[in-house]
Amino acid sequence: MHAVIPVLVFLAANRMAGLRWAVLATTIGSLAIAVDRRRKGQPLGRLMPIVTAAVVVRGAIGIVTGSETVYFGLGIATKYLIAAALLGSATVGVPLAERAAPLVMRIPQEMAEHRLFRSTMAIITAIAGMYYIVSASFDIWLFRRSSVEGFVMLRFFANWPLSAVTLLAILVVLQWRLQKIPGVPPVATLVEERRAAAVNSSQTPIDEPSRPQTDD
Repeated sequence: MHAVIPVLVFLAANRMAGLRWAVLATTIGSLAIAVDRRRKGQPLGRLMPIVTAAVVVRGAIGIVTGSETVYFGLGIATKYLIAAALLGSATVGVPLAERAAPLVMRIPQEMAEHRLFRSTMAIITAIAGMYYIVSASFDIWLFRRSSVEGFVMLRFFANWPLSAVTLLAILVVLQWRLQKIPGVPPVATLVEERRAAAVNSSQTPIDEPSRPQTDD
């Protein structure tokens, strides 16, 4: 639901007041989502502050310039930069997926030390990098052939199947390769264990200081 809100806000504001107001409304809406997640105690992730800052900077530039090409071009350029970082990290042997994996699933020691784990993380990182390249290239093609509102709407719906295919490919590669490591449970089990650990950590009550006993 959170992914839909900025799109709906942009479309409504752009129709009623124009691009600058649509960018402003979308930026405020994105910040409101982050604040709401924080207020509810939901994890924001290590990259959330960076993503939020990028949204604010991009929104400010879009408001100042009032240019749809500049505003959407920044988003497309960001995808290419992310793709370059992902593919570059896989190429030099320090895949970013290896750093992100502990946030998604439990990493047993025997798996972390196995050669298949590092090579699998490189493959996963490359798949993610290719996703951003395909997504950004599709954005360029669509932007040249659509109105602003058509671009925003069609891009949103087109990203669903592309994201689903990418996620499925990642899960298949993870399960197929990591199950070859002796003693490692299925990927689904590792993910569930990580989720359960995160829930238990967030629900652990803070011990209250003991109160001195007083006579009645």
